[in-house]
Amino acid sequence: MKNRIKRRNNHPFKWVMGALVVLFLFPVPAVLYCADPEKPDTGTYRYNPEGKPDPFKPFIEIVEENKKAQKTEKHKGAVSLPLPPLQRFGIEEFRLTGIVLTGTKRFAMVETPEGKRYVLRRGTRIGINGGRVIKILSDSVVVLEKIKDFEGNINTERIILTLRKNGGNP
Repeated sequence: MKNRIKRRNNHPFKWVMGALVVLFLFPVPAVLYCADPEKPDTGTYRYNPEGKPDPFKPFIEIVEENKKAQKTEKHKGAVSLPLPPLQRFGIEEFRLTGIVLTGTKRFAMVETPEGKRYVLRRGTRIGINGGRVIKILSDSVVVLEKIKDFEGNINTERIILTLRKNGGNP
């Protein structure tokens, strides 16, 4: 007897033709395309944005152009920018909490009335009158502040922030 080997007829063409015949004989998807468009489908989810935050709106509020124009008119052309944290308080309101002296570098740390801490270096602006740090000593920081009086004269004033020992009085 001869060994007969069965060969499988797995032709992809036959499978594709069979799938097309089934699709043409049973046109069920045509019913879905002809459905009434005025009736809302109750089975699908629709997003309702009412009462929800817009995910594409920035967290930082954008100032309108009208408000900017009003501010520039008040200051006669000067554009008002937000102040850095060290220039929002008077120098007397800061508390000197630490000083670091290395070979060539000197740093000082101050605490704002809000409780935040910032590092000072020589030349750092501090205070509402635009003072600058001119010296950092081992126990104090010297700030030079230019103050304009009511007559328009500019007076320079040296303010010394002293380091408090053990959290007490200077």
